[in-house]
Parts: sequence; structure tokens; C-alpha cells
Amino acid sequence: MKLVVNIARILVGVLFIFSGLVKAIDPLGLAYKMQEFFEVWASEGIMTGMMLWLNEQALMFSLVMITLEVVLGVALLLGWRTKMVSWLLLLLMLLFTFLTSYVLFSGKIRACGCFGD
Repeated sequence: MKLVVNIARILVGVLFIFSGLVKAIDPLGLAYKMQEFFEVWASEGIMTGMMLWLNEQALMFSLVMITLEVVLGVALLLGWRTKMVSWLLLLLMLLFTFLTSYVLFSGKIRACGCFGD
């Protein structure tokens, strides 16, 4: 069982590092994609004030997300604070699952930008 857990830990760590590094190639592209989400949600009346503020902060937010993905992936590979890192990765996976589902079912956005453009 420990072998399966270690293999899963390595695969998830590498996936998040890869995803973060692909996004790091073009952080402005990720910021534009985030702005697209924020604009759509603001136009639908979903927390309009917050979405407009996030729209202005999209580049900073994209840099934080990229850094978080890579750092958490490395932390998972190294086995550093695995319980906390696992919870944070779960939250990121839920966020990306929501974004991907929103893209799929709403049809209002072309792609989620989960692995860059």
C-alpha cells in the first residue's frame, strides 16, 4: 500500500509542477484567461464587486497561482508537511475541476487555461 501511495504522490507532484511550469512560460496568458472568467462572472452578477477587483489583480493572482502550483508540487515530492500540502492540493484540484466544468457546461469560455494556452 505504501508503494501505491508513493507512486500517487510522485505522479501528483510531477503533474502540478508540470502544470505550473507550462503556465509560467506565459503568466500574462494565464492572467488574460483569468480576466475572461472574472468578466463573465461579473456580467452574470456573481459577486460583481469582487470579480471586478480580481479582474484588476489578475496578473498578481496568476503569478501567485503559478508559484503555488510549483511549490506545492515540489513539497509533495519532497514529502514536506504532506498533510497540509495534500489539503492545499485538494483545494486547487477542486478549483480547477470547477473551472473546467464551468467551461464545459456553460459554453461561455473557450478553454479553462488549466495547462496554459
